[in-house]
Amino acid sequence: MKTLMIVEDEKLIRQGIKSMVLRSGVDVEEIIECNNGLAALEILEKQNVDVMFTDIRMPKMDGISLVKEIQKMTKKPLIAAISGFDEFDYAVEMMRNGVNEYILKPVDRDKLAKVLKKFDDIITEEKESYEKQRQVVYQQMQYMMIYDNVTHKEMQSITEMARAYFQVKNFVVCCFSCPESEIDDEMDGKYYYLEGKDSLNILIVDSEYKDEVLKSFDNYYIGISNVYYNLLDLRQAYHEAATMRKTAFETMIKRVDAAKFSKPDEEYEYGVKFMMQTANLICSNKLDEAIEQLESFVDGVKARKYYINEFKEQMEIILNTTIKVYQNTLKVGEDDIMELSDIYSFQTIDEYMEVVKRWIRGFDELVSTDIDEHKANIKIKNAIKYIQENYATDLNMAVVSNYVSMNYSLFSFTFKQYTGTNFVNYLKDIRIGEAKKLLTDTDMKINEISQAVGYEHEKHFMKTFKAITGLTPSQYRNNLG
Repeated sequence: MKTLMIVEDEKLIRQGIKSMVLRSGVDVEEIIECNNGLAALEILEKQNVDVMFTDIRMPKMDGISLVKEIQKMTKKPLIAAISGFDEFDYAVEMMRNGVNEYILKPVDRDKLAKVLKKFDDIITEEKESYEKQRQVVYQQMQYMMIYDNVTHKEMQSITEMARAYFQVKNFVVCCFSCPESEIDDEMDGKYYYLEGKDSLNILIVDSEYKDEVLKSFDNYYIGISNVYYNLLDLRQAYHEAATMRKTAFETMIKRVDAAKFSKPDEEYEYGVKFMMQTANLICSNKLDEAIEQLESFVDGVKARKYYINEFKEQMEIILNTTIKVYQNTLKVGEDDIMELSDIYSFQTIDEYMEVVKRWIRGFDELVSTDIDEHKANIKIKNAIKYIQENYATDLNMAVVSNYVSMNYSLFSFTFKQYTGTNFVNYLKDIRIGEAKKLLTDTDMKINEISQAVGYEHEKHFMKTFKAITGLTPSQYRNNLG
């Protein structure tokens, strides 16, 4: 549980209860101490408390009055009354007014631990139920925002359900591309995260906190909608933000706000023929000419002569055409070009083009010469050894392919053929495997383990660990215990 409050005017008794809680085996993030009911009520009005242990007789406001006031609140803690034999009648009255459990003084450690465990189970069950319902609502929100042919009646029904989960008055929608592991859990209702199409992350941001939230994503190119006041407008806000993200991709402007950015000029000619010429040049093995022509088209996109959606469609044609021509030689399929088809997983068009040019140039080595499988496998073995020895450093595929002197595209292809997985997932599995050993065999702190296995940011490590194992690092270690 997150927060537990102890309301007791006797300091020694209060500290004794706190000590029992800490030794109960139930994980409590924060324990708040209050010496009277009035002080407790002031805190409860400002923050959520999961569990409260309260005495009955106290100065300023007794336990009975405190419990009655709590019943007026929307968010109520689970409450255990603590009293002596002579206060039993008061305890009964408190039970009628919303108290969940009764603990007799002097407080027995086992009894307190039993009550605490019961409360923790209730909280866990409620959170799981809430999370399941929230996921259903989020899926409905995604459906409403992204897909066509959604009726107005459906939108009304979805937004009615969503109001319990989206506590914002005015909001903007932000779209950008980054690993999900780098997105924090929702910041106290300041924003809400959903998955979009085309590798886009969707944030529904309370407009009051827009600048604060976006500071957390300074390294990413973001499209921002206008400000809206009704959840029924989420669909329009999403499409605005997605369009602005695409504009950021092509113009390389980090923050593109729908309220401040103009649409492209529509006078320019359509570029399909131009892009098909590029595909023909690649398939004719005229790679330098293909790259030069592709760069010319990109310059047109940057100058807003061509729409970014047009560029995306034509790149998919180029990629699929090339694969069909070379599939027997290369033995590759759709999965191998997924990275290049998903252009918005890259931050800018220049970043994307660097990978495309490496991919195109790699064909020269892949198709014009026979791949010496034995030599390639030796290099991959050396690469794997290098990864195993240096997983704790800032590794990427470019570093490793340079180390073994292999072309980037050839390395990517051969590595996947040899290991059965791509480089990113292979490195991730090694790092998490080593983290499991450290959690099992050492007393190192989580942040120390994160650094030791190559993760600069602890939150990134924790989210990656949970995505692979289904548990947080702390839960994994506790389960072993």
